[in-house]
Amino acid sequence: MTRLLLLGGSGQLGKAIQVLADASWTVHAPGSDLLNLSQPDDLARFITQHKPNVVVNCAAYTKVDGAESERDVAFQVNGIAPAVMALAARNIGAQFIHVSTDYVFDGTGDIPYQTFAATNPLNAYGASKLSGEIAVARENPEAVVIRTSWIHSGGGVNFVATVVRLLKSGQSMRVVDDQIGVPTRAANLAYAILLLAERRDVAGLLHFTDGGVASWYDVAECVLDTMRISGCVADDVKVSPIESSEYPVAAKRPKVSLLSTHTSRKTIGWTPPHWREGVVASTRELLSQSLREP
Repeated sequence: MTRLLLLGGSGQLGKAIQVLADASWTVHAPGSDLLNLSQPDDLARFITQHKPNVVVNCAAYTKVDGAESERDVAFQVNGIAPAVMALAARNIGAQFIHVSTDYVFDGTGDIPYQTFAATNPLNAYGASKLSGEIAVARENPEAVVIRTSWIHSGGGVNFVATVVRLLKSGQSMRVVDDQIGVPTRAANLAYAILLLAERRDVAGLLHFTDGGVASWYDVAECVLDTMRISGCVADDVKVSPIESSEYPVAAKRPKVSLLSTHTSRKTIGWTPPHWREGVVASTRELLSQSLREP
């Protein structure tokens, strides 16, 4: 029985890992009431006392715009806490897997980005995640850092859920069409992480996303098409493309944020499906949940 300590178990990725972990895993996912990421000494002590075989960190400050005004909090959760986890895991001989983001890049370099490409985050969120990557590598050279993008699922806070909620309420949407990336279903990333958790021969940076390329508008259109097939949206509801300049936000986003995943997929030993399959699955789950609600 392999003991896995999961940080961020209440998030959509953490929940997916818990659902997919089979009987060979004992997963311990402490909530924020038991483990405060702003208390480094308590965090290190907790890991040392529980002595897991594997530590997976899905916990993160993910409010991209909020990080501009809450920079200290973002760096505490995304930068300092992962370093403490990485060192504590190293000290007890546990494998450490840390989740990072495509936002460590500025979207103007050679696309798609290789794992060794130069980083240049455009916003505080990306900078805080990059600081975590650097700190993890410093404290635990045997750790795995896996970058991903645009995570979604049939629960939690994510773009697909927002689109379903707004379209179902009868509200048409204007969605940015000039920011490019890859939507990644949480369950697919969770499966990849569990595959990595069984390996001790992998270390360093990896990239993982679902297949294909999309804009936020493409994702919203896919959600709308799925809802039309299910008869869950009014005929006059539509999604219209706009430029990012028409939708001002606090944090600047990369225009093209594509991760090169070919080598990493070979290392992991699995190729995920196209992003559309994942978005359709998440949309259907969200619709199914709404039908069950009183």
